[in-house]
Amino acid sequence: MSADPVTLAVISTSIQAVGTYKGIQAQKAANKAAIRSYEDEKKFNELKAIQDSNNVREEAKKKQKINRAIVAGAGYNDDSRHFLSTQSEIDRIATKDIGNIRINMMRGNQKMDTMIYTTKVMGKAQEFGGYASIASAGFKTAAYAKQYKAGNNSKGQYDLDYLNRTTNKEDDI
Repeated sequence: MSADPVTLAVISTSIQAVGTYKGIQAQKAANKAAIRSYEDEKKFNELKAIQDSNNVREEAKKKQKINRAIVAGAGYNDDSRHFLSTQSEIDRIATKDIGNIRINMMRGNQKMDTMIYTTKVMGKAQEFGGYASIASAGFKTAAYAKQYKAGNNSKGQYDLDYLNRTTNKEDDI
């Protein structure tokens, strides 16, 4: 097979561009999967918070029923200060626990939102870098082809003799 150096450079650049493009597409797919996973985690956090809140409410109602049974069995009034104080304390503790559950859920979801944002931003940066790499390779190949066709450098981009001729040895000392 005999091909001129420009054709080989174009083929090489094309292969590199396809490889870079496929890498970009694979990274985009991986980022989408990661974001989907983060969103699923957020939904799980919300469901877990609802379940925990419901458990706290059920436990509070159970304690209030027990308190009501103790008061009824002891012959106290339903409007006695001790009974009402105990009932309100159970409500207060349950409300506080539910608030803590919501705060923890929101904190977890905020972390997931940050991870989603970071994944999106880094994905865009990697995508831009990949496309910039493809464009750079194209310009480099075009410059090489123009130089080769002009006859300025018959040995191509790796002409070490040309580099040695253009380097001033006295300035390097």
